[in-house]
Amino acid sequence: MAFTTVHQSLSFDTIIKPHKNRFHAEVHMIRVLREYGDWPQDAAVDAARKGEPVLVRDNGDDETIEIREPAD
Repeated sequence: MAFTTVHQSLSFDTIIKPHKNRFHAEVHMIRVLREYGDWPQDAAVDAARKGEPVLVRDNGDDETIEIREPAD
């Protein structure tokens, strides 16, 4: 099973993207936070390492991203 990133919002359909390992999932999450949320690099890296749901951007849309690990 693959790691997945789950990107959800009220304004678009949920995007579930598989990744071959945790590193690639973290890189994707960092990219989304930096490009769409204007997160500072250090904060984006910390959030991706935790992998927990975070707001991409605080604009009232409740757009979130998280990493889901494969079930054992």
